[in-house]
Amino acid sequence: MHVDGLSPFVRVAMDSVLDASWKLDERVLWDYELLYLMEGQLSVTVEGEVHHGSPGDYFFFKPGQRHSIRVIGETRIRQPHVHFDLTALPDSTEVGVSFKPLEQMNAKERGWFRTNELNDRPYYVPNRFRPIDPLPLEQALFELIREFETKPPFYELRMKSCLLAILSQIMREQWWGSQTKNDGQLEMLAEVRSYIDHNAHRSVQLDELAERFHLSKFYIIHLFKQVFQLTPIQYHQRIRMEKAKNMIQYTFLPMQEIAEQLGYSTIHAFSRAFKTYAGCSPSDYRAAVSG
Repeated sequence: MHVDGLSPFVRVAMDSVLDASWKLDERVLWDYELLYLMEGQLSVTVEGEVHHGSPGDYFFFKPGQRHSIRVIGETRIRQPHVHFDLTALPDSTEVGVSFKPLEQMNAKERGWFRTNELNDRPYYVPNRFRPIDPLPLEQALFELIREFETKPPFYELRMKSCLLAILSQIMREQWWGSQTKNDGQLEMLAEVRSYIDHNAHRSVQLDELAERFHLSKFYIIHLFKQVFQLTPIQYHQRIRMEKAKNMIQYTFLPMQEIAEQLGYSTIHAFSRAFKTYAGCSPSDYRAAVSG
């Protein structure tokens, strides 16, 4: 898959609410489908493997995969979902959503199958997953659905952007998860990373992280670097310095105020840290990007 060439085509995006009698007999899709189980319980079978779905689960069906769905229990099902092609193709507007098994398709329909490009590393997406950071994914999915349903000006462009945000988050979390031994480690690391992100305005020390997350400093450093390729302090420094670069380039704030907003005790400490990171002083950087 060539990431630079991705330009998704959204076929259908809707927030479905179904009663307990609903079921989906076995079928194969021509395209991709992302289904978010927001309410209810489902039994989802993909290529013979049975998954028990509960609220918060996502299911991802790929072109040509046999799958069926049935409701567990007597409660309603809410399942926002989207069908899409990874890249807009000449026949994208002609191809619909399949509800057929392979043996019931005619020759033309069998020619509609998209290439399954999300089945191998580094772009692998599993058939069932629970996101570590669920809110951004849910927000992007509902924004995509809203754009599809209301069709404001330039909605096609916005839908592509929402879908790319969804796919990039899913792939990123899957890649991070492949670097850890279990989901619990990844969830803990996501909390550490979020804490650092929310404290870019001040100094953060390893002792503070170790105490807050009840882990040894060595373990935090080892695990964080294994997944994010940086130690927690290196990551924190990068966040602060990238914020500094944006503030220097895109605002007229004096260097003293930038240093204070980022939690540096003196302008000299800020300048020293910035020069170590960027290779030049803050004032030289502002002169270079403004010229």
